[in-house]
Amino acid sequence: MQTTLPRPLAVPVPALPPAVLATLLVAGHAVKHTYNSGFFLILPEIARALNLSNTSIGFLNTARSFAGSGSNLPAGFVADRFSNRWGRILGVAMVVIGIFQFIMGSLDAYWSILTCAMVVSAAIAFWHPPAIAALSLRFSERRGFAISLHGSGGSIGEAVGPIIVGGLLGVLTWQGILQLSLVPAVLTGAVVWILMRNTTGHLSGTTSFGGYLGSLRAFITNPHLAFIFLSVGAFSMAQAAVGTFLPIYLRNELNYPPIVAAGYLFLGQVAGIGSSPVLGYLSDRFGRRATLVPSLLFLSVGIFALSVASEGLALMASVAWIGVFMFPLMSLFLASAMDRVGAAVQATTVSLVFGIGSLFGSFSPTIAGLLADSFGVQTAFYWGAAIALVAAMLVAFASESTKAEGVRL
Repeated sequence: MQTTLPRPLAVPVPALPPAVLATLLVAGHAVKHTYNSGFFLILPEIARALNLSNTSIGFLNTARSFAGSGSNLPAGFVADRFSNRWGRILGVAMVVIGIFQFIMGSLDAYWSILTCAMVVSAAIAFWHPPAIAALSLRFSERRGFAISLHGSGGSIGEAVGPIIVGGLLGVLTWQGILQLSLVPAVLTGAVVWILMRNTTGHLSGTTSFGGYLGSLRAFITNPHLAFIFLSVGAFSMAQAAVGTFLPIYLRNELNYPPIVAAGYLFLGQVAGIGSSPVLGYLSDRFGRRATLVPSLLFLSVGIFALSVASEGLALMASVAWIGVFMFPLMSLFLASAMDRVGAAVQATTVSLVFGIGSLFGSFSPTIAGLLADSFGVQTAFYWGAAIALVAAMLVAFASESTKAEGVRL
């Protein structure tokens, strides 16, 4: 039986000019990911302060991922149901991130820190559905490029975050850095809320909860989307393993000072800043699958190389190589899914892709942590390389399908 996905209800007319809307959302995305990447460099400091094992570190990130995964579905529903309040949703999410970062910096107990980290991850999940839906609807003919440009903003944040944290660790404690982070979060949230107060998507109120559940059933039973979801799940597991244990490897195994470890993370993200719009353009020009499969294969090779690379240029080259593909590929998965749905459920589609990715990725840090405690930190990278290869195979063997606009996976 052919599954029919919901189609557009109305053409959105954003209140902001396209260039201003894109700039605002890319900049906000950069700020959000500054917090995300900065936390990964704070993790080794928390591990040292609380004397945590690799398994405990992995479980902390597993809990964060579960919180983000569980929040993605309600985030998608809220963004589609209240598309006339996208600015408010984005602004509140950013403020909540800042508040709970501040609270986390006032704590010194593992479970309390874990709880705050989960709240921050849940708030982060509320950014992507309205932001990416707005870009997808406004730039429907250049969706891959627009979403990848948004991804470049995230890469900028991922690059800047470790540098900021690494520098501040020379003059502040990790608790002080978390408390200080309240200020930019509140300011960013206020700016986004004010400037996007009149930006809307489809007609507000058209997505009931019953209709939302119907959309979910349509997504789940659509075979082409199912392959996208499985592929992004495997990719997210590789991403989570590397993201969690690369900072641990640099700080606690190689004993690099914070600013040097931050430099390596910065190098990887800078590589992703440049490659993200290029990969987005290639996917628009030649198709999603033709871009995703080789990119995932290259990513797998890079992660494996990370596990065997000697210190110095070889390690730097491996980190940069991984950065070219690690962060930008999520944008291509998003574009692949959003190619197949209508305007009324763009935010729901974003939430499903991120939610399923987060759900699968949630297990990976704990698995990688157990492997690292048993066989050494490098085995976390073996795990990441293997699961990235699985993602490439899933995309490669997905059946061809034609979307309404004519671009295929």
